[in-house]
Amino acid sequence: MKRGPAYCEPVYVWKLTKEVQPKGLWDHPCQLSEEMVRCMKDIFISLADSTISSKLSGLESHYSPLSPHGHLSSSYMSSWVQSPQIDIESEVLAADDIHDPYRVHGKLSWADIGSYGLATEVSWMSVGKKQLEYAAGELRRFRILVEQAAQVNPIHLSHNEKLGFWINLYNTLIMHAYLAYGVPRSDLKLFSLMQKAAYTVGGHSFSAAAIEYIILKMKPPVHRPQIALLLALHKLKVSEEQRKFAIDTFEPIVAFALSCGLYSSPAVRIYTAMNVREELQESQRDFIRASVGVSSKGRLLVPKLLHCFGNGCVDDEKFPAWISRFLLSHQASFVEKCMSKRRQSLFSSRCCGILPFDSRFRYLFLPEKFSP
Repeated sequence: MKRGPAYCEPVYVWKLTKEVQPKGLWDHPCQLSEEMVRCMKDIFISLADSTISSKLSGLESHYSPLSPHGHLSSSYMSSWVQSPQIDIESEVLAADDIHDPYRVHGKLSWADIGSYGLATEVSWMSVGKKQLEYAAGELRRFRILVEQAAQVNPIHLSHNEKLGFWINLYNTLIMHAYLAYGVPRSDLKLFSLMQKAAYTVGGHSFSAAAIEYIILKMKPPVHRPQIALLLALHKLKVSEEQRKFAIDTFEPIVAFALSCGLYSSPAVRIYTAMNVREELQESQRDFIRASVGVSSKGRLLVPKLLHCFGNGCVDDEKFPAWISRFLLSHQASFVEKCMSKRRQSLFSSRCCGILPFDSRFRYLFLPEKFSP
């Protein structure tokens, strides 16, 4: 991938020499894509760790524009912002020290948010010579993996294998693009980046936009109207041969697996061909449990991404009940009590509060599950 002229010098990534090559992964596309996510995750965490270390020791005075804010993010330094403690149904709601990864002011967090409570957060990185040297081993390995991806021919993969392969490749490509070009400052620039950043697979070039909207057949994102408008105005050009690499049928739940590295995006995890169905279900459940809350006035708070997705499943009246299916039993019971009270009050028409999509840079990485 070429680097943007306005950003720091990631040229070191491409000048590094090869070490021991993980042989034969090109013949195992799913495992290759898993390793690419794993490797890029390690690179991001290494770069973030080196930035924090440099900042704390006073060795760094200038930072890369990879952060949209231009300063060391306090959200990284304190990892998790404490949720406000409100004296209502305290046995159900979170105490001050419970993780709240989406940090909505006024939100009552659940006492148990599932795997997101163990997520690693990266909201700031610096990409200069010193930081790239810190991540040199992972960068060398990643270069080899990208080269092997060019030899993959996914046309004969099963539907589930294609799902896992392309989801992993998409998440990796977006992270890679941020390293090469920097974090875009608007949806327009993000869409441009998604058209520009591409990997060669099976002899064809696949951009991030093509992977998401052609190969994975995702619909224009209603929760991000600017992106949806840009998709309507710019037809993605993909050959008939490339379309043969696409999944068989549209899978709406993939929305909970794709991450653009933004604050409201779902966390990144590794998807396997064998268990991709279960992993997608877990991703939906975990995102809901981590991002949904109840306000002090008893309103159900849901992110816009989730609300738009839910509208395709149920109508607004049944939406709280649909959300409750993914919560623990005592959480679902609490939601039902709140909704029941609101239906009996003057606020019955405003049972849900929609949280806007937040486009600040941030990655959440979920820990891997290893079989015994």
